[in-house]
Amino acid sequence: MSRWMILAAVCLALGACGESPEKAPSPKATADAGHDHEAGDGDSHEESGESGDEHDHGPEEGEPDFAKIDPARAAELGIVVATAAAGNVDEVLTLTGRLIIDPRRVAAVRARFPGPVVAVLKEVGDPVQRGQALARVESNESLTSYDVTSPLGGVVLARNTNVGDVAGTDSLFTVGDVGALQAELQAFGPATTRLREGTAVRITAEGQIASGRITTIAPELEARTQARRIRVTLNEGVRLTGAPGQFVTAQVQSGDAKAAAVVVPLDAVRQLEGRDVVLVPEEDGFRARPVKIGRRGLSTLEVLEGLDAGEQYVSEGSFVLKAEIGKNLAEHEH
Repeated sequence: MSRWMILAAVCLALGACGESPEKAPSPKATADAGHDHEAGDGDSHEESGESGDEHDHGPEEGEPDFAKIDPARAAELGIVVATAAAGNVDEVLTLTGRLIIDPRRVAAVRARFPGPVVAVLKEVGDPVQRGQALARVESNESLTSYDVTSPLGGVVLARNTNVGDVAGTDSLFTVGDVGALQAELQAFGPATTRLREGTAVRITAEGQIASGRITTIAPELEARTQARRIRVTLNEGVRLTGAPGQFVTAQVQSGDAKAAAVVVPLDAVRQLEGRDVVLVPEEDGFRARPVKIGRRGLSTLEVLEGLDAGEQYVSEGSFVLKAEIGKNLAEHEH
């Protein structure tokens, strides 16, 4: 081969090596790239969606377990917020008993002068005013009739006479003020040794709650039941509406108070659909939070779970919030 032919061959080889034409992507690479692009678009949309959800999850009006109330209006409704803290819970003893009329407001009515009863003017259950006539008796001495009157206002509890009977020293009527009620409790066994006159008592009677104190402890036991009778007088200004003989339960302070990690007032805990709850403030209102209750005292109770020391809760006015949440629950049931 001549020198010129060898030189031409070398030049051709060098030209082929220097070329760098753009290589077309394979079909598989194109498909993979498209798939990656679609996945990337999907991820960006999903992230956007999650971000949007976070802004849409605020409490809505009518949400169950939530009372949407403007915090500024809460004070007008009597809602008071406190901070949960440690405290003491009284030891209590639960007793049962019944309502009785205050013995100072019961009177046995007798005739002033002996003689035949000529008229009976009131029956059992009739209301009477102080000084109102119950019966009329003819005096054996003067042979004139006079009225037998009630010494106090109340209700006729018993009538023990009829027209034609001869009035003497026996009671003709028993009158009592059924608005002046006390509680008579029964205590059994060693429990009676822990009770003292003046001890605080919390009475529950058909949904009503009243506070009082032990005024008398009977020195003897009842022969039939072997129970000791404990009489409780309601605190001044406190009244119960009920009938004498109505069943009651009572929590009596029976020992020293014991410390607890979280203590709240009794009225701070409400029953909502069978759960014990406290109301806690949030940005737009108040939410019912389930709690586990420990010891119950006369005015406070222990919270074991659901509310920590340092957290805020509604200490007064929670009944207003419970009513609002009750309406929300009723709407959601429909």
